Amino acid sequence: MFNFNVPRYEKVVTDAINLRPQIEAAVDKICKEGYSNIFFIGCGGTYAHSLPMKYWMDGSSSIDTVSVIAAEFMAAPPKKFTKDSVCVFSTRSGNTKEIVAAAKFCKEAGARTIVYVSNDNTPVCEYADYKLFSFAEDDCLCEAIYTYMITMIARFMKNAGEFPKYDQFMDEYAKIVPYLLKAKEQYEDRCAKMAAEHKDTDYHMVIGSGMLWGEAYDYAMCILEEMQWIKTKSIHAAEFFHGTIELLEEGMSLILFYGEDETRPLMDRVDTFSEKIIKEKFGTNICVNKFDTKEVELPFTDPEFRKIVSPMVMYAITERLSCHLEKERNHPLTRWNIKLCICGCSLKGCSLFTKEEKDAGSHI
Repeated sequence: MFNFNVPRYEKVVTDAINLRPQIEAAVDKICKEGYSNIFFIGCGGTYAHSLPMKYWMDGSSSIDTVSVIAAEFMAAPPKKFTKDSVCVFSTRSGNTKEIVAAAKFCKEAGARTIVYVSNDNTPVCEYADYKLFSFAEDDCLCEAIYTYMITMIARFMKNAGEFPKYDQFMDEYAKIVPYLLKAKEQYEDRCAKMAAEHKDTDYHMVIGSGMLWGEAYDYAMCILEEMQWIKTKSIHAAEFFHGTIELLEEGMSLILFYGEDETRPLMDRVDTFSEKIIKEKFGTNICVNKFDTKEVELPFTDPEFRKIVSPMVMYAITERLSCHLEKERNHPLTRWNIKLCICGCSLKGCSLFTKEEKDAGSHI
């Protein structure tokens, strides 16, 4: 595969899988002590990765969960947040200001904090009651984050008597790494072709639903917008017909993220209707590309397990598109397009970002 380090990927994801005993011990202790609810607190990609976890729990568990953007949480803490809450964080750098501030706030309020971090001994670690560390880089970070959150949520549900197949799922999940690699290889040529065809496309829509709405939101914002500087709109499949369909333009592309949960018919509706509208109004001047986790072989004997890992599978295969776009557009995935910062100053002199963030071009 182009520009991809297989041994490193295997190690990063395997190391995250091997956090299982630590995660189980932390969750078991929290459950024994008692808790009122679970808050997933993130920003950018880490917020997006929490959305499928909430979707999964909302449909499968009575445990009260909230997904919230860190800065909004700090500006207006929800009434249901108390010292009995469990607050879950994920961060690669360990020094994202909003994440560190929110973790500090939660810790000082008496709530318990669980933090997955890819850089140990960073500021966020100071505010972690339970620190889960394994090294990860950007191109394999999301698999590590999803592994941590899936294991943690599955354990909470098991302890609540709501996931009786926990042991079976976790044992089969431990075998997932070669299947993710095979999925990447399966999509390699397709992604290379798509990147070549769309290297100059300046407008995309990324559409998802259910377990994959978070991935659609993340890919549009964090990859195509932030890292490739392309005008992109993420839209939930159920909302596509409420105005967004009027924003179709000649020469743009639609990217459909198909998962394997209860909302798949919503994606079918977008696919069928957009094909009809595009043919009638634009001919062949709008391209539709589909990514479908159903095409990927996975190590599970129970079909219901596939839904749980679908966001991670989608990230694994679309990483191939990101990599080829980087090559075709001659635009590194680590470069920011910030001539003026959000506060109006020059980025170089801005105090909102650390030197490490400016140099690395990454702030999650």
